[in-house]
Amino acid sequence: MLTPVLVILAFAIVAVHVVIVFGAVASFLRETGLVEFESEVERGRISVVVPARDEEQLLPRLLDSLERQNTNRFELVLVNDRSGDRTAEIMESFRQRFPSRVQIVTLTDEPDLQNPKQRALAAGVAAATGDLLLMTDADCYIPVAWVRTMSRPFRNAHVGLVFGPVIPGVKGLERGICWLDHFQAFDQLFRFQYTAAAAGLKAPAGGFGNNMAVRREALRDAGGFEGLRYSVTEDAQLIAQMRDSGTWDIQAIRRRGARVIPAPEADMRTLFRQNLRWNSGGFFAPDFKTRASYALVMGYLFVSTLVLPFSALYPAVALPALGSFVSMLTLGVVAGALNTPGASYWKWLLPNVLFAMVFYSFVTVMTIFRIPVSWKGRTLSPKGR
Repeated sequence: MLTPVLVILAFAIVAVHVVIVFGAVASFLRETGLVEFESEVERGRISVVVPARDEEQLLPRLLDSLERQNTNRFELVLVNDRSGDRTAEIMESFRQRFPSRVQIVTLTDEPDLQNPKQRALAAGVAAATGDLLLMTDADCYIPVAWVRTMSRPFRNAHVGLVFGPVIPGVKGLERGICWLDHFQAFDQLFRFQYTAAAAGLKAPAGGFGNNMAVRREALRDAGGFEGLRYSVTEDAQLIAQMRDSGTWDIQAIRRRGARVIPAPEADMRTLFRQNLRWNSGGFFAPDFKTRASYALVMGYLFVSTLVLPFSALYPAVALPALGSFVSMLTLGVVAGALNTPGASYWKWLLPNVLFAMVFYSFVTVMTIFRIPVSWKGRTLSPKGR
């Protein structure tokens, strides 16, 4: 009697991922219709906002990539959020080289909001003069055409927010690549398929705050960063509130010029903390749509993986886990096909999918128990105070 139920569950999760694949392809096809960016943006119309706290090691890498942009018609707003290292010195040195295009916002007091990055972004946006706001993080390296590529979709007056993929890598770092780096590249590209698919289905439910562009008017309509409901993932909450306003289109963009390269996490412990923050943001999102969609996928994966050891006693129990594996592998193949990440992606695809099933399940358990999230030395409650 149990076997038919397990078969139905396995087919159900595969069916859900067929819809996700359809959404990812729809998002890709929408992007291919973008008109090429033919003219330079007006000076002062675009602002790049970068929050940073204690980023003296990686900030120079980002600033170098910003200096290499194939347009200089943007302003840069650097937010020094209570740094105790040489971050302020590095920012000031860069500002002195480009005094007309760079400004620094310095925060010294503890934030009232529990999410300090949200406060830093709000301060940066308030100081910025652009109608279009591009955001990335201090630990990222951006491609030479990033500003122009992320700006391109806004030629459509209905587009309010655009997010692109982040693919961790060692570019600009003085070290070689290891298996954990390969997994993180897979992990974030894999997650991007869910967010891009949701946007392609006109039901956006997440994105990447270190690779995002938003029209100021649309941000204002969503309440601004200072008006977001509490979440440990402020980028996803911004997208949720903008989606619920029903006024603006939200798009994903995959082009090479939009692929941001953050530095990989150094070890499994810090990778776990990062994933715990993302999971907590999904499971405890203030809006029901985001919570429900995230719990559906991650909850199924967790349960199907948890009961897998019992398949030795009852083989049919393995069917839900098989459904999860087929779904994740299929989405991983689609991610590779639509994003051309390179040969190493395909080499590590199968072991990365298998490891992800176990790793995501473990993180989900910790999330369910509401383990506090650690970010930049500050402990954040998954659901707020």
